[in-house]
Amino acid sequence: MTPELVDALKRHRSAHNKERLQAGEEWTERGLIFPTAFGNPSDPDTFSHLFSKLAKKAGLGHRHPHELRHSGASLMLAQGTPLHVVSDVLGHASIAITKDVYGHLMEGDKRAATEAISSALLGKPKRVAPRVAPNEGEEIG
Repeated sequence: MTPELVDALKRHRSAHNKERLQAGEEWTERGLIFPTAFGNPSDPDTFSHLFSKLAKKAGLGHRHPHELRHSGASLMLAQGTPLHVVSDVLGHASIAITKDVYGHLMEGDKRAATEAISSALLGKPKRVAPRVAPNEGEEIG
């Protein structure tokens, strides 16, 4: 985890502790990071509806929390994170799953690899190809 994420989780824990104190004896400790106001697990459907409502309010239209996973993976790949690392972060059973879902985002890598081989074998100057980002409006993932 990055230091920024650790700091954000510490701030969250502080707010969470205040909620726990307010709930008093009605609190049920379950060791959760994002529980309800009484310590219970959050309902996934409730969270999904709240997330969608906040996304619409922010002008992003209807969005589902799972889209954050796709966006995160796409951003990691765009920043040059190796496919096997992205696969591991996502918890995919194999790198093939990650490649099947996100391989279209790696066209720039293929182009750069081809040019590197040409340079090595034919002595042509190596040109680094920029990463290909999804077209504006294109769904990520």
